[in-house]
Amino acid sequence: MNLSNLKKGEKGIIKGYKNDNFPIKLLELGVLPGVKFEILFVSIFDDPLCIRYDQSCLALRKEEAENIIIEPLIEINKCQKLN
Repeated sequence: MNLSNLKKGEKGIIKGYKNDNFPIKLLELGVLPGVKFEILFVSIFDDPLCIRYDQSCLALRKEEAENIIIEPLIEINKCQKLN
């Protein structure tokens, strides 16, 4: 699954990249494997989208987001009773 598959408010963890042509600038900005993030905003036609991670916000082009492999995080509702 890639980052562009998520919707506003969804969270995930960066797992890696689809190819080696990933922009170095994004790596320098901390878009690294293991980083947890949240989708803050998705524009019309999904381009761009904005993520929040490690006290930073970053707008990504759709082609960049499609190159980021993620694992979605599923939050359990705090009001739900666990058996």
